[in-house]
Amino acid sequence: MKLAAFIFGAALAPFLLRPAAAIEVAVIYEGFPGYAGCKERADMQRVIELAEQYDLEAAREIIRRGIKSKDCRVLGGEIIVEYVRPFSRLVKVHMRGDPDAYWIIQ
Repeated sequence: MKLAAFIFGAALAPFLLRPAAAIEVAVIYEGFPGYAGCKERADMQRVIELAEQYDLEAAREIIRRGIKSKDCRVLGGEIIVEYVRPFSRLVKVHMRGDPDAYWIIQ
């Protein structure tokens, strides 16, 4: 039983022990308090990949480009969780009163 718990814990470790850099990119975007979110899940997945490589400037650039194209935005206020994908760092949310959904890093 202890071995099974160890193996299970080891299997989950890559998902649970991610660098905090991705959170820095997602929570604070150039001084705006809130969560950076993108309409496309793939965009936020790329932010995570770049942050894991400690390339925060490239991760922020994805958010900057998305804000300019209106594919991403900084979310604030009341955020409603729509979907939590198992074993993923991403959560699908929307702001109260706004029908558009965004993916954020949890």
